[in-house]
Amino acid sequence: FDGRSVVVCGAGVAGEPAARALLALGARVTIVDRERTPAIEKLEAAGAVFAGPLSAVPDGTDIVVTSPGWRPDHPLLAAAVAAGLPVHGEVELAWRLRGADGTPPAPWLAVTGTNGKTTTVHMLESMLVAAGMRAIAVGNVGVSLIEAVMAGSGESGYDVLAVEVSSFQLHWST
Repeated sequence: FDGRSVVVCGAGVAGEPAARALLALGARVTIVDRERTPAIEKLEAAGAVFAGPLSAVPDGTDIVVTSPGWRPDHPLLAAAVAAGLPVHGEVELAWRLRGADGTPPAPWLAVTGTNGKTTTVHMLESMLVAAGMRAIAVGNVGVSLIEAVMAGSGESGYDVLAVEVSSFQLHWST
């Protein structure tokens, strides 16, 4: 991502950690959202550019990263697809960022489906921790998957991630 121009759609639970990670990896980050928030102000202080709400992809964009709350038919995302730009959701971006710190990435145990995902992921986390592993429940359960991936694995990070994944998060996975 070093030197690439990345548009991050949304700066909430998924978008803020995505923007922080991309900035840390040397990307030029533009944030698209309805209004400037304290989180966006912090990202601007770190080097991101806030573009406000957009319906078209800014010139020079290499990659678009979207938050799960953005509908796939949003005009900006439709324009990115029409232009042939890669569009990554939180899950896809996190997968691509695994091992960015040079350590072997922690395996993911992903849970998806209609009902019971959150309960199952928390039970899975509890079992892994009881087995002596450094594990965390992430994804659609409040803890950002990107933050967990960027924490690394081994001594400083996690041995395994229990990942809750909704259909909205999977939409942009390749």
